[in-house]
Amino acid sequence: MNYLFSRFGGHMMRIGHGKASNENLPMDQSLDNLLDHFTEEVYPNCFVLSSYDMLPAFMGASEKRPNGLVKLGTLQHLFTDMFLQNDITVSTDIYISTHEYNNVFALHIKTYGESMGEVMDDYKPTFDYVQTTFFRDANSDERCSLSENPKLSALMLYVLFYKMEIYHTKFLFEPSSSDPGNCLEPSFISSLATFYEDINDSDELQQKLLKTFPSLFENNAAI
Repeated sequence: MNYLFSRFGGHMMRIGHGKASNENLPMDQSLDNLLDHFTEEVYPNCFVLSSYDMLPAFMGASEKRPNGLVKLGTLQHLFTDMFLQNDITVSTDIYISTHEYNNVFALHIKTYGESMGEVMDDYKPTFDYVQTTFFRDANSDERCSLSENPKLSALMLYVLFYKMEIYHTKFLFEPSSSDPGNCLEPSFISSLATFYEDINDSDELQQKLLKTFPSLFENNAAI
């Protein structure tokens, strides 16, 4: 039943075909091909592939914690992965790692909550790979350090919360004590209460990200 969660290819279903988003997947689902041709540019030279839009083979659920994951923080929020008669509140841990390249990041989420038993009797939390973010032309270790440049983590989280469709609900995010989590700016945490107030679609999200981050990298206004 986890397959029905929007994090695994969206909400839309086609009778006899499964998730409608499956039709958007190419035969070649390699990371390089998807990054080159199937990502969404959410910010200049920043490209995102979200499992909420389509679910390539390398994304999805894992019962075991994948190697290299570092916890960014924990999210308290309404469960929006399924259409439910009653709202339930859950806790979601957010993890990050690189994926093959030092300028490509993978976000994984793991959702807990006693109320998840209302969604499915045998629910077991899994590590769900939900977002790939590619910062093109920024492939040095220093430029892609999440501890040195916490704006990268902040941008990825802004996009994730939008894709999760929690952005017009009340939610709380608490950063972890890891280096990337601890380096998130207090201004980012406080901004979450109002950041999405004037955002209704992906174009407005892009404009808000441009306004929030005039430049992701010092002395490089092109990205």
